[in-house]
Amino acid sequence: MTTVKSSIRYIVTFFLMTILLTGLLVLAAFIPQNAIRGNVRESAEYLCEGELFGTVVDGVRGSEIDRYADSILLAIAYQYDADHPLSSVMWSSYYYTPYENENENLLHAVTEGKKANRQYLRYWHGSNTIVRPLLVFFSIKQIYLVNGIILAVLSLLLMGLLVKNKAYGPALGVLTGLIMTSSWFVPLSLEYTWTYLLLLIISVAGVKLTLQGKEKHLGILFLISGMVCAYMDFLTTETLSLTVPLLLILWVFFHKNPQASRTQVMKEAAKLTLVWGFGYVGMWVMKWVMASLILGENVMPYVTEHIGERLYGDIGVSQLTYICGAVTRNIGCLFPLEYGEVGVLFCIFLVLFISYNGYVYHGKHICGWHILMYMLPGLVPYIRYLVLHNHSYLHCFFTYRAQMATVLAIVLILEEVVDWRWLAHGRK
Repeated sequence: MTTVKSSIRYIVTFFLMTILLTGLLVLAAFIPQNAIRGNVRESAEYLCEGELFGTVVDGVRGSEIDRYADSILLAIAYQYDADHPLSSVMWSSYYYTPYENENENLLHAVTEGKKANRQYLRYWHGSNTIVRPLLVFFSIKQIYLVNGIILAVLSLLLMGLLVKNKAYGPALGVLTGLIMTSSWFVPLSLEYTWTYLLLLIISVAGVKLTLQGKEKHLGILFLISGMVCAYMDFLTTETLSLTVPLLLILWVFFHKNPQASRTQVMKEAAKLTLVWGFGYVGMWVMKWVMASLILGENVMPYVTEHIGERLYGDIGVSQLTYICGAVTRNIGCLFPLEYGEVGVLFCIFLVLFISYNGYVYHGKHICGWHILMYMLPGLVPYIRYLVLHNHSYLHCFFTYRAQMATVLAIVLILEEVVDWRWLAHGRK
């Protein structure tokens, strides 16, 4: 009976969230185009000033900023039709020409009154729930600043919560993960921002619920996380909204309940992963189902046209180079590996330091299954890179940030393995 009630609760939450999120996007579409025209024009001019894919630091791929996706997002936001908000949200159309870049097309759409002529139906583009209202008051450059402030505040809030509760290992892991994924570049692209905002919010909420002994609510939280991620994200670092909160929750739970049943913890972690996956995949499917019903046509051809390309599209290299490159190119983007010989030497020193301390100063009571539970979420990014190897190879300049979970997992494992009291005294 408990399982049935729980399942009903998840299903009801899923449909209520779908209605809520769809309603918010429709409300954003009701904003008159005239109300955002000025700031969209200013934004288009700003986006046209730089390259579609330009690096902030020369030669550093991890600093590459994606203006292409931001141009499309604003183009869709601009073309929402206040007279037909629901259908325009479903179509997510924008003005396109094959002979000019998306930032230039956006500028022409605003200055010359060009109408939408290309659909982008397969995504929700739910971030326009936030972006379109902001465009009433701000240009994209100002929105980048707002996002940067919010990300900084949320990061400090999470770090403060962890330190306050003496979760020094997780706090160090989060900080190291933010550094190694060059999070200071994240606010410079709307595309990069949403999963970071989500992982920080879900992490704060998840840690607080676990500290308060309210673990029974975590399933709903992870369901919502998966749904909102599919709704907001542009297929960037989607796994972060699962892996980082899960790792932090596991650490807090282990330290609150040192005698917890191994089987029970594994079941709960598996459940959270499954409900996140259900929310994520289910929200994608709901977009396609709703679009078919509202638009009165089969939308699956629009959805499936790029699936093969994302999985195994041909880029002119051998299959081995292709698959291995999907992993190595992402690892290579981690800070400070791309910053010359000093960066590489620092990373080598860091690996040797970790290995040495893990061997010489190892603890007497190492819990192997804790290490396993940290390791599994840490490996998720690489599974993603292998499955979506085309996308991960070509877009490594932002997909590499999914490894924040790997960095956090390594720090938590190191904390588990090393007896830091011995290290502090400089002897075993």
